[in-house]
Amino acid sequence: MKTVCDFCKTEYNIDAPNGPVKCAVCGHVWVPRRRGNQRVWLKFIAAFCALIAACVFSFAVIISFQNRKQNMRPLVASIDQKNVHIIVDESGNNRIFVSGNITNNTDDIYGLPSIIIISYDDADNVISRQNFMPPATFIEAKTTITFNYVLSVVPTNVKRVAIELKESK
Repeated sequence: MKTVCDFCKTEYNIDAPNGPVKCAVCGHVWVPRRRGNQRVWLKFIAAFCALIAACVFSFAVIISFQNRKQNMRPLVASIDQKNVHIIVDESGNNRIFVSGNITNNTDDIYGLPSIIIISYDDADNVISRQNFMPPATFIEAKTTITFNYVLSVVPTNVKRVAIELKESK
């Protein structure tokens, strides 16, 4: 056991003393305090708490990243109602012409899924859902492509047009 003279600060290595100790340098007499295993247990508890805190922090960071990644849509499709027009086809029938954009918000190249154009009536009921392939197979990082499509539905009942990208399974 290591002990230090309280008066002259001389250090000694002694076996576990049963009583007072006299300093060989200055003659001071003192009773050494025994240091039990308290510090070992304190170090163990501190290390264990630090390990638990690191695990909880890592778990929180991973969950936060996954939630952010799920909430961030890499591809966004949009149409402006100003880009929805009625045209006359070759047969003389009125049709709805839709123009829109698909934007890749990421730093990666993405394959483009099918585009779904949804037609709604006055009561916001779905009249039709029409799938079509986009004008490209892939979209480069941080770019936008434009698409055009002519709906097969007759425009008399259509009051609003919306778009979505088909989910890959």
